[in-house]
Amino acid sequence: MTTPTPPRAAPTAGASVADLAAWDRVAGTYATTVGGPDDSFWRRFAPFLDRWLPTGAPRVLDLGCGHGWLAGILAERGARVLGVDGSAELVARARADHPTLRFEVADLTAGVPGAAPGPFDAVVSHMVLMDLPVLDRVLADVASLLTDDGVLIATLLHPAFFHQQPVYDDERHRRVTGYLQHEERWIDGFGGHRHYHRPLSWYVQRLRDAGLVLVDLDEPPSLPTRHVPEHAWTDDERWFATIPTMLSFAARRG
Repeated sequence: MTTPTPPRAAPTAGASVADLAAWDRVAGTYATTVGGPDDSFWRRFAPFLDRWLPTGAPRVLDLGCGHGWLAGILAERGARVLGVDGSAELVARARADHPTLRFEVADLTAGVPGAAPGPFDAVVSHMVLMDLPVLDRVLADVASLLTDDGVLIATLLHPAFFHQQPVYDDERHRRVTGYLQHEERWIDGFGGHRHYHRPLSWYVQRLRDAGLVLVDLDEPPSLPTRHVPEHAWTDDERWFATIPTMLSFAARRG
């Protein structure tokens, strides 16, 4: 469930103070919900990540690492991982769950902290960018911290279809409204946090301004929250799969 807030001027980095307080409040619920084997967003992202994550023992920055579940998976695959997140509560959980890995607390609206020096072969950011009020500094820092052939691998809630409500009349469809208008939305999931809706073209332009070039884009079919084989999906789940609610992208330095 989401509750739109009235349109307002473009948010500033100062908006992150309230956002980070919200993430600290919901850290426990978030950590028990996100990253498990039934996490439909992770199941959709994993094939794309496999396609773009460098082989061997790459140095990886997990940008917006939360409670460290993805950093743990990357480390198990041989990556040398550093995790950064703005929520002190989530980072405390990451450090407790993954004591051999390094995690730093930093407000990402102010960029990547100096305690996270590059270069990195990959920066992975899973379901983070749409929850940050400003991206200019952090994307510029990512570009500067990537190796010459490094790659940013990221996911977003799909700007065109997330929060666009399903409609059931003669046939199922989604009613897309207000897509081009920037909007702050309060998301009730996990206990409540703020989401910043921006059209896809805005993200591409911010990447361009940071010196990054989009090299791949994936819109995976939406998956049921329950982990069941496709032949067991309901008719509604089959229809839901035809409209992507997330996207993955890869970008390199231009």
